Amino acid sequence: MEPLTRLPFFSLDSSYPPGCDAKYLMIDIWFLPPRVISQKLLQNHQNATRKGSIDAAMLALQTGWRLKLLGGEQLSLIYKSSEDRLRLMTKHSPYAAKLALLDNMLLMELTGKFGDYFSAFEGSICNMNDLQDVAKLTKDLQLLQSSHVFNVLIEYWRGNYTGAEESSRLASMMVPVSKMPTIYLIYHTFFRGLILFRLYRMYGDEQRLKDGKEMIDRFEEWALVSMAVFENKWLLLKAEYSASTDEFDQALQMYEGSIKSAQNHGNIHELALAHELLGNYCSGRGFMTTTSNACFEKAYMYYAQWGATAIAEKIFLTHNLEMDSAAKQELHLQNQKHSRQWD
Repeated sequence: MEPLTRLPFFSLDSSYPPGCDAKYLMIDIWFLPPRVISQKLLQNHQNATRKGSIDAAMLALQTGWRLKLLGGEQLSLIYKSSEDRLRLMTKHSPYAAKLALLDNMLLMELTGKFGDYFSAFEGSICNMNDLQDVAKLTKDLQLLQSSHVFNVLIEYWRGNYTGAEESSRLASMMVPVSKMPTIYLIYHTFFRGLILFRLYRMYGDEQRLKDGKEMIDRFEEWALVSMAVFENKWLLLKAEYSASTDEFDQALQMYEGSIKSAQNHGNIHELALAHELLGNYCSGRGFMTTTSNACFEKAYMYYAQWGATAIAEKIFLTHNLEMDSAAKQELHLQNQKHSRQWD
Protein backbone atom coordinates (compact mmCIF):
# COMPACT_ATOMS: atom_id res chain seq x y z
CA MET A 1 0.00 0.00 0.00
CA GLU A 2 3.04 2.28 0.03
CA PRO A 3 2.14 3.90 -3.35
CA LEU A 4 -0.95 5.39 -1.71
CA THR A 5 1.27 7.81 0.13
CA ARG A 6 2.41 9.25 -3.19
CA LEU A 7 -1.05 10.12 -4.50
CA PRO A 8 -1.58 13.89 -4.57
CA PHE A 9 -4.77 14.01 -2.53
CA PHE A 10 -3.88 17.58 -1.58
CA SER A 11 -5.06 18.80 -4.96
CA LEU A 12 -8.65 17.67 -4.75
CA ASP A 13 -10.55 20.48 -3.14
CA SER A 14 -9.00 23.71 -4.37
CA SER A 15 -11.94 24.52 -6.67
CA TYR A 16 -14.74 23.65 -4.23
CA PRO A 17 -16.39 25.99 -1.72
CA PRO A 18 -16.37 25.10 1.98
CA GLY A 19 -18.96 22.50 2.89
CA CYS A 20 -19.15 20.94 -0.58
CA ASP A 21 -19.37 17.17 -0.15
CA ALA A 22 -18.46 16.64 -3.81
CA LYS A 23 -14.79 17.25 -3.12
CA TYR A 24 -14.56 14.05 -1.08
CA LEU A 25 -15.97 12.00 -3.94
CA MET A 26 -12.99 13.05 -6.04
CA ILE A 27 -10.74 10.82 -3.93
CA ASP A 28 -12.45 7.98 -5.80
CA ILE A 29 -10.71 9.08 -9.01
CA TRP A 30 -7.78 6.92 -7.98
CA PHE A 31 -9.91 3.81 -7.62
CA LEU A 32 -13.04 4.09 -9.79
CA PRO A 33 -13.63 4.90 -13.48
CA PRO A 34 -14.56 8.56 -14.13
CA ARG A 35 -18.01 7.61 -15.42
CA VAL A 36 -18.82 5.95 -12.09
CA ILE A 37 -17.69 8.97 -10.10
CA SER A 38 -19.66 11.28 -12.38
CA GLN A 39 -22.88 9.57 -11.32
CA LYS A 40 -22.03 10.22 -7.67
CA LEU A 41 -21.29 13.86 -8.42
CA LEU A 42 -24.55 14.34 -10.31
CA GLN A 43 -26.39 12.84 -7.35
CA ASN A 44 -24.47 15.26 -5.13
CA HIS A 45 -25.65 18.06 -7.43
CA GLN A 46 -29.27 17.09 -6.77
CA ASN A 47 -28.70 16.83 -3.01
CA ALA A 48 -26.94 20.20 -2.84
CA THR A 49 -29.71 21.82 -4.88
CA ARG A 50 -32.35 20.55 -2.45
CA LYS A 51 -30.31 21.96 0.45
CA GLY A 52 -29.97 25.35 -1.27
CA SER A 53 -26.19 25.06 -1.62
CA ILE A 54 -26.17 26.51 -5.11
CA ASP A 55 -22.42 27.04 -5.59
CA ALA A 56 -21.72 23.48 -4.48
CA ALA A 57 -24.53 22.18 -6.69
CA MET A 58 -23.23 23.95 -9.79
CA LEU A 59 -19.64 22.80 -9.27
CA ALA A 60 -20.81 19.22 -8.73
CA LEU A 61 -22.83 19.48 -11.95
CA GLN A 62 -19.88 20.85 -13.91
CA THR A 63 -17.40 18.31 -12.53
CA GLY A 64 -19.78 15.41 -13.03
CA TRP A 65 -20.19 16.17 -16.73
CA ARG A 66 -16.46 16.88 -17.11
CA LEU A 67 -15.73 13.38 -15.86
CA LYS A 68 -18.18 12.00 -18.39
CA LEU A 69 -16.36 13.91 -21.13
CA LEU A 70 -12.86 12.79 -20.11
CA GLY A 71 -13.99 9.30 -19.13
CA GLY A 72 -15.32 8.19 -22.51
CA GLU A 73 -19.06 8.79 -22.23
CA GLN A 74 -20.77 8.93 -25.59
CA LEU A 75 -20.21 12.49 -26.78
CA SER A 76 -23.62 12.86 -28.40
CA LEU A 77 -25.22 12.46 -24.96
CA ILE A 78 -22.94 15.14 -23.51
CA TYR A 79 -23.55 17.51 -26.40
CA LYS A 80 -27.34 17.08 -26.23
CA SER A 81 -27.88 19.29 -23.18
CA SER A 82 -24.54 21.10 -23.03
CA GLU A 83 -25.98 24.54 -23.89
CA ASP A 84 -28.74 24.24 -21.26
CA ARG A 85 -26.23 23.25 -18.57
CA LEU A 86 -23.99 26.18 -19.43
CA ARG A 87 -26.87 28.66 -19.26
CA LEU A 88 -27.87 27.24 -15.88
CA MET A 89 -24.34 27.62 -14.54
CA THR A 90 -23.99 31.12 -15.98
CA LYS A 91 -27.10 32.13 -14.05
CA HIS A 92 -26.15 30.60 -10.72
CA SER A 93 -22.34 30.22 -10.69
CA PRO A 94 -20.20 32.21 -13.17
CA TYR A 95 -17.10 30.38 -11.97
CA ALA A 96 -18.56 26.94 -12.75
CA ALA A 97 -19.74 28.32 -16.10
CA LYS A 98 -16.19 29.29 -17.08
CA LEU A 99 -14.95 25.80 -16.26
CA ALA A 100 -17.84 24.29 -18.23
CA LEU A 101 -16.92 26.49 -21.18
CA LEU A 102 -13.56 24.72 -21.33
CA ASP A 103 -15.38 21.39 -21.47
CA ASN A 104 -17.54 22.64 -24.31
CA MET A 105 -14.56 23.93 -26.29
CA LEU A 106 -13.00 20.47 -26.11
CA LEU A 107 -16.35 18.91 -27.01
CA MET A 108 -16.56 21.06 -30.15
CA GLU A 109 -13.04 20.04 -31.17
CA LEU A 110 -13.86 16.35 -30.83
CA THR A 111 -17.28 16.33 -32.45
CA GLY A 112 -16.98 19.12 -35.00
CA LYS A 113 -20.33 20.42 -33.73
CA PHE A 114 -20.45 24.09 -32.78
CA GLY A 115 -22.79 25.02 -29.94
CA ASP A 116 -23.93 28.50 -28.98
CA TYR A 117 -21.73 28.59 -25.90
CA PHE A 118 -20.03 31.98 -25.99
CA SER A 119 -23.28 33.96 -26.17
CA ALA A 120 -23.92 33.03 -22.54
CA PHE A 121 -21.07 35.39 -21.59
CA GLU A 122 -22.60 38.36 -23.46
CA GLY A 123 -19.46 39.29 -25.39
CA SER A 124 -17.00 39.15 -22.51
CA ILE A 125 -15.60 35.77 -23.60
CA CYS A 126 -15.52 34.76 -27.26
CA ASN A 127 -12.56 32.37 -27.36
CA MET A 128 -9.82 30.75 -25.27
CA ASN A 129 -7.67 33.90 -25.27
CA ASP A 130 -10.55 35.91 -23.82
CA LEU A 131 -11.05 33.33 -21.08
CA GLN A 132 -7.37 33.44 -20.19
CA ASP A 133 -7.43 37.25 -20.16
CA VAL A 134 -10.36 37.14 -17.71
CA ALA A 135 -8.44 34.68 -15.51
CA LYS A 136 -5.37 36.94 -15.52
CA LEU A 137 -7.39 40.08 -14.83
CA THR A 138 -9.16 38.47 -11.86
CA LYS A 139 -5.95 36.70 -10.75
CA ASP A 140 -7.80 33.39 -10.92
CA LEU A 141 -4.83 31.03 -11.11
CA GLN A 142 -7.05 27.95 -10.92
CA LEU A 143 -8.99 28.99 -14.02
CA LEU A 144 -5.83 30.05 -15.85
CA GLN A 145 -4.14 26.73 -15.21
CA SER A 146 -7.31 24.88 -16.23
CA SER A 147 -7.30 26.76 -19.52
CA HIS A 148 -3.69 25.72 -20.19
CA VAL A 149 -4.50 22.07 -19.44
CA PHE A 150 -7.49 22.11 -21.77
CA ASN A 151 -5.37 23.77 -24.42
CA VAL A 152 -3.06 20.77 -24.17
CA LEU A 153 -5.97 18.47 -25.03
CA ILE A 154 -7.44 20.73 -27.72
CA GLU A 155 -4.12 21.30 -29.49
CA TYR A 156 -3.30 17.60 -29.29
CA TRP A 157 -6.50 16.66 -31.09
CA ARG A 158 -5.82 19.37 -33.66
CA GLY A 159 -2.44 17.79 -34.34
CA ASN A 160 -0.61 20.91 -33.15
CA TYR A 161 1.86 19.08 -30.92
CA THR A 162 4.28 21.98 -30.45
CA GLY A 163 1.36 24.17 -29.33
CA ALA A 164 0.24 21.44 -26.96
CA GLU A 165 3.76 21.17 -25.56
CA GLU A 166 3.84 24.92 -24.89
CA SER A 167 0.47 24.82 -23.10
CA SER A 168 1.74 21.90 -21.05
CA ARG A 169 4.83 23.89 -20.10
CA LEU A 170 2.67 26.81 -18.95
CA ALA A 171 0.39 24.53 -16.93
CA SER A 172 3.36 22.78 -15.30
CA MET A 173 5.01 26.09 -14.36
CA MET A 174 1.94 27.02 -12.32
CA VAL A 175 1.82 23.89 -10.16
CA PRO A 176 3.70 25.41 -7.20
CA VAL A 177 1.32 28.41 -7.29
CA SER A 178 -1.96 26.72 -8.11
CA LYS A 179 -2.20 23.07 -7.11
CA MET A 180 -3.56 21.18 -10.10
CA PRO A 181 -6.91 19.46 -9.41
CA THR A 182 -6.53 15.71 -9.61
CA ILE A 183 -8.54 15.09 -12.77
CA TYR A 184 -6.35 17.66 -14.55
CA LEU A 185 -3.20 16.08 -13.16
CA ILE A 186 -4.10 12.65 -14.51
CA TYR A 187 -5.03 13.71 -18.03
CA HIS A 188 -2.34 16.36 -18.28
CA THR A 189 0.29 13.79 -17.31
CA PHE A 190 -1.07 11.30 -19.85
CA PHE A 191 -1.24 13.67 -22.80
CA ARG A 192 2.01 15.39 -21.87
CA GLY A 193 3.75 12.02 -22.14
CA LEU A 194 2.17 11.28 -25.54
CA ILE A 195 3.14 14.72 -26.83
CA LEU A 196 6.73 14.51 -25.63
CA PHE A 197 7.31 11.13 -27.26
CA ARG A 198 5.69 12.28 -30.52
CA LEU A 199 7.86 15.40 -30.66
CA TYR A 200 10.99 13.45 -29.73
CA ARG A 201 10.44 11.22 -32.76
CA MET A 202 9.78 14.26 -34.93
CA TYR A 203 12.48 16.67 -33.77
CA GLY A 204 14.67 14.91 -31.22
CA ASP A 205 15.85 16.45 -27.89
CA GLU A 206 16.82 13.95 -25.20
CA GLN A 207 15.13 16.10 -22.55
CA ARG A 208 11.78 15.27 -24.12
CA LEU A 209 12.52 11.57 -23.84
CA LYS A 210 13.62 11.99 -20.22
CA ASP A 211 10.55 14.05 -19.28
CA GLY A 212 8.29 11.55 -21.04
CA LYS A 213 9.83 8.74 -19.01
CA GLU A 214 8.91 10.67 -15.86
CA MET A 215 5.27 10.61 -17.00
CA ILE A 216 5.51 6.82 -17.31
CA ASP A 217 6.95 6.55 -13.80
CA ARG A 218 4.03 8.54 -12.40
CA PHE A 219 1.51 6.30 -14.11
CA GLU A 220 3.30 3.20 -12.90
CA GLU A 221 2.84 4.35 -9.30
CA TRP A 222 -0.83 5.10 -9.93
CA ALA A 223 -1.41 1.83 -11.79
CA LEU A 224 -0.13 -0.08 -8.77
CA VAL A 225 -3.05 1.44 -6.86
CA SER A 226 -5.68 0.72 -9.52
CA MET A 227 -4.98 -1.16 -12.74
CA ALA A 228 -8.63 -0.74 -13.73
CA VAL A 229 -8.25 3.04 -13.87
CA PHE A 230 -4.67 3.52 -15.03
CA GLU A 231 -3.34 0.37 -16.73
CA ASN A 232 -4.26 1.12 -20.34
CA LYS A 233 -2.83 4.67 -20.15
CA TRP A 234 0.36 3.42 -18.50
CA LEU A 235 0.87 0.73 -21.15
CA LEU A 236 0.20 3.18 -23.97
CA LEU A 237 2.83 5.55 -22.63
CA LYS A 238 5.26 2.65 -22.37
CA ALA A 239 4.46 1.69 -25.97
CA GLU A 240 5.19 5.22 -27.17
CA TYR A 241 8.47 5.23 -25.23
CA SER A 242 9.51 1.91 -26.79
CA ALA A 243 8.52 3.24 -30.22
CA SER A 244 10.77 6.22 -29.55
CA THR A 245 13.74 4.04 -28.58
CA ASP A 246 13.29 1.53 -31.45
CA GLU A 247 12.35 -1.41 -29.24
CA PHE A 248 10.12 -3.10 -31.80
CA ASP A 249 8.89 -6.18 -29.93
CA GLN A 250 8.43 -4.26 -26.67
CA ALA A 251 6.45 -1.52 -28.45
CA LEU A 252 4.06 -3.98 -30.09
CA GLN A 253 3.56 -5.81 -26.81
CA MET A 254 2.73 -2.60 -24.97
CA TYR A 255 0.36 -1.32 -27.70
CA GLU A 256 -1.49 -4.62 -27.72
CA GLY A 257 -1.60 -4.66 -23.91
CA SER A 258 -3.06 -1.14 -23.84
CA ILE A 259 -5.68 -2.09 -26.43
CA LYS A 260 -6.70 -5.16 -24.44
CA SER A 261 -6.86 -3.20 -21.17
CA ALA A 262 -8.91 -0.36 -22.68
CA GLN A 263 -11.31 -2.89 -24.18
CA ASN A 264 -11.65 -4.83 -20.93
CA HIS A 265 -12.45 -1.67 -18.95
CA GLY A 266 -14.77 -0.04 -21.47
CA ASN A 267 -12.52 2.93 -22.29
CA ILE A 268 -13.60 3.31 -25.89
CA HIS A 269 -11.96 6.72 -26.36
CA GLU A 270 -8.57 5.35 -25.32
CA LEU A 271 -9.17 2.16 -27.28
CA ALA A 272 -9.50 4.32 -30.39
CA LEU A 273 -6.38 6.28 -29.45
CA ALA A 274 -4.32 3.13 -28.89
CA HIS A 275 -5.32 1.75 -32.29
CA GLU A 276 -4.43 5.07 -33.92
CA LEU A 277 -1.00 5.23 -32.29
CA LEU A 278 -0.28 1.59 -33.15
CA GLY A 279 -1.29 2.40 -36.73
CA ASN A 280 1.10 5.36 -36.76
CA TYR A 281 3.91 3.17 -35.46
CA CYS A 282 3.32 0.43 -38.01
CA SER A 283 2.91 2.95 -40.82
CA GLY A 284 6.20 4.61 -39.89
CA ARG A 285 8.02 1.31 -40.36
CA GLY A 286 6.88 1.10 -43.96
CA PHE A 287 6.66 -2.67 -44.35
CA MET A 288 3.56 -3.06 -42.15
CA THR A 289 1.04 -1.27 -44.37
CA THR A 290 -1.68 -3.93 -44.04
CA THR A 291 -1.42 -3.88 -40.24
CA SER A 292 -1.43 -0.09 -40.04
CA ASN A 293 -4.50 0.18 -42.27
CA ALA A 294 -6.35 -2.31 -40.07
CA CYS A 295 -5.41 -0.25 -37.01
CA PHE A 296 -6.60 3.00 -38.60
CA GLU A 297 -9.90 1.38 -39.59
CA LYS A 298 -10.46 0.29 -35.99
CA ALA A 299 -9.43 3.72 -34.71
CA TYR A 300 -11.95 5.29 -37.08
CA MET A 301 -14.66 2.91 -35.94
CA TYR A 302 -14.07 3.46 -32.22
CA TYR A 303 -13.73 7.24 -32.51
CA ALA A 304 -17.04 7.24 -34.39
CA GLN A 305 -18.65 5.08 -31.70
CA TRP A 306 -17.41 7.45 -29.02
CA GLY A 307 -18.95 10.33 -30.96
CA ALA A 308 -15.65 12.06 -31.82
CA THR A 309 -16.86 12.58 -35.38
CA ALA A 310 -14.27 15.22 -36.27
CA ILE A 311 -11.41 12.97 -35.17
CA ALA A 312 -12.87 9.94 -36.96
CA GLU A 313 -13.23 11.92 -40.19
CA LYS A 314 -9.64 13.15 -39.92
CA ILE A 315 -8.44 9.54 -39.55
CA PHE A 316 -10.54 8.52 -42.55
CA LEU A 317 -9.24 11.28 -44.80
CA THR A 318 -5.61 11.33 -43.64
CA HIS A 319 -5.12 7.62 -44.23
CA ASN A 320 -7.36 7.30 -47.31
CA LEU A 321 -9.48 4.59 -45.75
CA GLU A 322 -11.92 2.68 -47.86
CA MET A 323 -14.61 0.85 -45.91
CA ASP A 324 -16.60 -1.83 -47.67
CA SER A 325 -20.29 -2.42 -46.96
CA ALA A 326 -19.50 -5.10 -44.38
CA ALA A 327 -17.28 -2.72 -42.40
CA LYS A 328 -19.92 0.00 -42.55
CA GLN A 329 -22.53 -2.45 -41.26
CA GLU A 330 -20.22 -3.46 -38.42
CA LEU A 331 -19.73 0.20 -37.53
CA HIS A 332 -23.50 0.73 -37.47
CA LEU A 333 -24.03 -2.30 -35.20
CA GLN A 334 -21.17 -1.30 -32.90
CA ASN A 335 -22.58 2.22 -32.60
CA GLN A 336 -25.92 0.77 -31.53
CA LYS A 337 -24.21 -1.51 -29.02
CA HIS A 338 -22.19 1.36 -27.53
CA SER A 339 -25.32 3.50 -27.23
CA ARG A 340 -27.10 0.78 -25.26
CA GLN A 341 -24.05 0.24 -23.05
CA TRP A 342 -24.23 3.73 -21.53
CA ASP A 343 -28.02 4.16 -21.46
